[in-house]
Amino acid sequence: MKTILKTTLAACSVSAIALAAHAETVLIANEPGPNRGVRAEAVSYIAEQIEERTNGEVRVDQNWGGALFKTNAALESLSTGVADMGVVIGAYAASEFPELQMAGLQLEPAHPWVMMQAVYELFTTNEQLQARMDEMNIEYISTFSLSPGIMACSGEGIRSLDDVPGTKFAHTGASTDIFGELGGNLVSMPIYDVYQGMETGLVECSVTYAYYTVASKLDELIDTITDMRFASLASLGTFINKDTFEMLTPEQQEVVKQVGRDTMDFYGERLVDADAKAVESLKSGDDPVEFVELTDAEYEKMTEMAQPSIDKWKADMSAVGMDGDAMIEELLTLIAKWNKVMEDEGLPWERS
Repeated sequence: MKTILKTTLAACSVSAIALAAHAETVLIANEPGPNRGVRAEAVSYIAEQIEERTNGEVRVDQNWGGALFKTNAALESLSTGVADMGVVIGAYAASEFPELQMAGLQLEPAHPWVMMQAVYELFTTNEQLQARMDEMNIEYISTFSLSPGIMACSGEGIRSLDDVPGTKFAHTGASTDIFGELGGNLVSMPIYDVYQGMETGLVECSVTYAYYTVASKLDELIDTITDMRFASLASLGTFINKDTFEMLTPEQQEVVKQVGRDTMDFYGERLVDADAKAVESLKSGDDPVEFVELTDAEYEKMTEMAQPSIDKWKADMSAVGMDGDAMIEELLTLIAKWNKVMEDEGLPWERS
């Protein structure tokens, strides 16, 4: 009888192990943007690759358009487990998480792939940053860079900095602070609300990106684009709730991290291609947009106007016990490192 009982228990244990091996973990994810465009492709890539590489053991239930929480609630929501995984945008967590917003400042022009690699290395190697993320109960997965910002406007637009005073700008991030310093009227809103804001006349202009202008259909409303010679920004990070991450097996954790690393190459290639195609579409499509450039003196003035936002960021860093100058120096060193990699070896998708 004891032998039968032992055999039965052993069989049950094997069954339980088998069931556990086939159990599916579902990660609830939130994306603030719509399910279209190159970043949406990259977000979908993350979900698909996690499921594929874990043989279906981990699946991502992706929600779009901020369905679970709004952009300005992303950090708190991921920290407390409202969702397991999602994107945090530095501009909307600037005081709580200024380290992320650093890559949203106008610091150093660089290729989008270079910016992503530099920010990724910073977030995965800096011990102070690791400790800060532990405090916030989040784990860093990957980053998204933006192509250089442009100023898209309805009507006459910005043909000179003299056109800035009184113009209504969508205040979508630190880059827009410059136009407030120059007398513009800043209307705070996420970039995802700009189409509606411009359609209703709430705003006239917005800093945006060529590929996103087309993907969001903002090109239907604008008449001019002013080249601002802005840097590529990489202040959009994909994070996972730390409790959720630690519930995964070590092998599954490594898959999630490797997918994060691979996503930067996947997204970088598509971003560069989509941006080039978008610029061509904006210039020569059915309803072409007029492209405008400022004078060299005006570009120099804009660089000066970026300093107050950098000073404010440094104050935010001090408030959370971080050294802003040291962090900027480390990021610039990493940008130089990855720029040399790109120059010496080429971009990953261009290598033979």
